Amino acid sequence: MVFLLAGAIGSAHALWQRHALMQQRTAALSQIEAQQRVALKHRPSDGRALRPEARAEMETLVAGLQRPWQAMLNALQTAIKDDVSVTRVQLEADAFRLRIAGQADSSRAFVDFVQRLQDDASWRVVEPLSESRLPEAGAGGKPVTFLLAVEWRQR
Repeated sequence: MVFLLAGAIGSAHALWQRHALMQQRTAALSQIEAQQRVALKHRPSDGRALRPEARAEMETLVAGLQRPWQAMLNALQTAIKDDVSVTRVQLEADAFRLRIAGQADSSRAFVDFVQRLQDDASWRVVEPLSESRLPEAGAGGKPVTFLLAVEWRQR
């Protein structure tokens, strides 16, 4: 009889703990569902909610990430010698192009740099855009400034 009574008390205690845990579970689930509903209200349900300008900018950004920028910059780096310094490289995300601004020791050094780029089979087009001579080269500066565009050969 004692064992039967101890078993009944133990079972009742286990059922009471199960009930308390089930209530905690239900409260936690309802709290999670409420947070999800709030999050869904503040988030657009699909891409149609984007402005057309934002969509175009996003597509340009994604297309830019798919370009071989690292290979392009590595090929550019191999063409740079001591007689030329590159001051700015602008990546054109809508094309496989780089706009390069820099300085050279002389016009001949600039022409040699352009020739090195043209000799590299990685570049499809090498287009000098401008070249000018500075009246005075600053400390460590080079007297010839240039701007050119190069286009990567897509394979």
